[in-house]
Amino acid sequence: MEGFKKYLTNYSAGDTIYTIGDIQDDFFIINKGKVQLISDSGIILVTLSKGDFFGEEALIEYQDAKYTASVIEEATLIKIPFNQLTEMLKKSSDIALKILKKLAEKNLKIVDAVLDLKADSNEKTGSISKVDTKDKTTPPSIKTSEEIDDKENEMSAKFGNEIKAYIIIQKSNRMVQLEKPSTFIGRRDFTTGFIPDIDLTKEDDEKYISRKHASISYLGGKFYFAEEQGAVNGTFLNGNKINTGVKYEIKSDDKLTLCHIDITFKY
Repeated sequence: MEGFKKYLTNYSAGDTIYTIGDIQDDFFIINKGKVQLISDSGIILVTLSKGDFFGEEALIEYQDAKYTASVIEEATLIKIPFNQLTEMLKKSSDIALKILKKLAEKNLKIVDAVLDLKADSNEKTGSISKVDTKDKTTPPSIKTSEEIDDKENEMSAKFGNEIKAYIIIQKSNRMVQLEKPSTFIGRRDFTTGFIPDIDLTKEDDEKYISRKHASISYLGGKFYFAEEQGAVNGTFLNGNKINTGVKYEIKSDDKLTLCHIDITFKY
C-alpha cells in the first residue's frame, strides 16, 4: 500500500466514476467499498468489492469505456493513470499476474451474467437457438424455471422425523435436507441446464458463487465439507478458509461459508 497511497481517491455512494463512451485512461483497484459495472441497457454486469480491479480499457490508449462504473457503497479506490500503470507492469511481474488473475475472475462473472440474461430472454420468448422451430418441446439440456422450482420444492418438502442431516441457509432462513452420500452446493447454469443438488441462485444475488462450488459428503459415518475444483471467491469452515479438493470433517452447528453466503450444518 505504501507505493499506492498517492493514488488513493475517495468516492461516495451514488457517484459515477465514468460512463459508457468516456475516454478511459485510468485503472482502478478497490481498496474499500463496492462498485457496479452497468451495461448500456441498465443491466448490472457485476458487483466488485475490496481487492477487485476494473478499468482495463486503460491498457489501450484512447479507448472508450464499454460500461458505466457506479459506486454503490462509499469507496476508496486506487486510481492509476495509464502511463504509470504500464511502468508498474514492466517492473513487476507479480503485479501483472495478480491483475490478470483478478480481471479473468471479473470477466468470467460478466460472461455468466450475459449468459443468464440470454437464457432468461429465451425462456420468456420461447425461442432457443439451434432448435428446430417445428419442435415445440423444450430440449432436455435446458431446464425451465418451473422444473427448477419443482426440484427445489421437492427437496424442501421432505422434512420430518426421518431427518438425519440438513443445512440452514442464513440469508433466506431456508432449510434443506441432505439426501445423498454426496451433495453439491452451488448456482444453476441456465445455458447447460446444470442444477446443483442445493441451488443457491436465489440467495446469491451478486452471482459470486460458482456453479459447483462445494460439496458435503458422508463417509464412514462422518460428514465432510470440501471446496470443488474451479470454485472462486473462497470457501470457509467456521471462519477459516479451506483448500480446494480437501475434505474437512464437519459436525453439527458448524458454520459453512460459500463466498458471502453463510450456512449452518445440522446433524
